[in-house]
Amino acid sequence: AKVARARVIVNEALEGLARDDVDGLDLMGSGAGDEGAVLLAAPLMRSSCLRHLDLRWSGVGTRGAEALAKALMHNKSVLSLNLFCNSVKDSGAAALAEVLRVNMALEDLDLGWNSIGDRGASALANALQTNRSLVRLGLEQNAVEEQGAEAIAAALAMNVTLTTLQLARNPLGEAVAVKLVEASTLSPKLSNFDLVPEFTHRGGSTLR
Repeated sequence: AKVARARVIVNEALEGLARDDVDGLDLMGSGAGDEGAVLLAAPLMRSSCLRHLDLRWSGVGTRGAEALAKALMHNKSVLSLNLFCNSVKDSGAAALAEVLRVNMALEDLDLGWNSIGDRGASALANALQTNRSLVRLGLEQNAVEEQGAEAIAAALAMNVTLTTLQLARNPLGEAVAVKLVEASTLSPKLSNFDLVPEFTHRGGSTLR
């Protein structure tokens, strides 16, 4: 039943993309999976009307993320892509990082809760150094540690458009968390930086 429902939802989305007359697709919880994402990629590449694509909780993995990334290398209309709570992992994040190098339309990318580690975070950070469109990046609830966080800190000093960065609940470590806070003060536009709700030092003080 779930598979049948997912097919119906994806088919309806495909029809809208084929007509190129929809500005938003809400497929949250659709169960689209990699197969659905791959099917969406071809019409997404050609779409000139779609502005927002929501695939939260949809079972999209690395293959689906790579297909969407390939489409977004050509698409110039999509402003936001929400992939929160999927499983794109490092390879999917790296593919989407390549999008940020060439696509100057995308403004909002949510990759929270996607099993992304240092490799994926570093790829995104490197792309952020030259990207001039993204204003919000969600990376909360992932597996980013010191190496990835260091790369993000370096990117913040060079990026001039990002206003919101969500990194809460990653196993960053205390020292690099402090570096990120310091780097965030150098970022010209960053005003909403969600690192952790509360980070406790060994001495008992807190960093908020």
